[in-house]
Amino acid sequence: MKFYVRTTGERKYDYDLEYEELIDRNHEPVESFIKQLKIISDADSILLEDDLVLCKDFKNRIEEVVKKYPDKVINFYTSPERYFTTHETNLFVYNQCTYYPKGVAKQIAEKMEEEYKIRKLPYDTLESSALNKLGMSHVVYRPCLVQHIDMGSLISNSEKGGSRVSLYFVDWLEKYGIDYEEAIKPENIERLKFEKEEFIKRRKIQ
Repeated sequence: MKFYVRTTGERKYDYDLEYEELIDRNHEPVESFIKQLKIISDADSILLEDDLVLCKDFKNRIEEVVKKYPDKVINFYTSPERYFTTHETNLFVYNQCTYYPKGVAKQIAEKMEEEYKIRKLPYDTLESSALNKLGMSHVVYRPCLVQHIDMGSLISNSEKGGSRVSLYFVDWLEKYGIDYEEAIKPENIERLKFEKEEFIKRRKIQ
């Protein structure tokens, strides 16, 4: 399995992985994303964005999940403030960390390309439409194996809109000894909210 990172080349980040950078120097988020999907389609691939903190033992953890769903697209970071358990769905949103089985990303890219000629939509919206047209559901995974750094997106040329930091980051759950199924309990929500507040404070100082 190969790892790729989407970036504009402007943000400093440090992922403890062997990966290839896919650089959009022209700030064309949709066009570059379509091209990047075609590039990564030659192998089973994880596509990351450059605004993340990876969990401890990220590579091994993510490979274990992929073994369970090897033929499915897996979205590892979506709807960050919502509590849900791992399941299949037809609605694709967010694209911070996604697994694509070999050959699938190219199929998605081609459908996105067709629709983008008609409707200039954000790339995750186009991707959701493409997956549905291809008759592909995808897996949304919890707990989160990556955390969003909660800054404006350089990739999609947008300012931050609301918090994108998830309470359900696996490192935080393990710090407090919380099983994911218990994360929704009020006393655990309070612990995780405290961790989120401290995380945001630290990010502001950096």
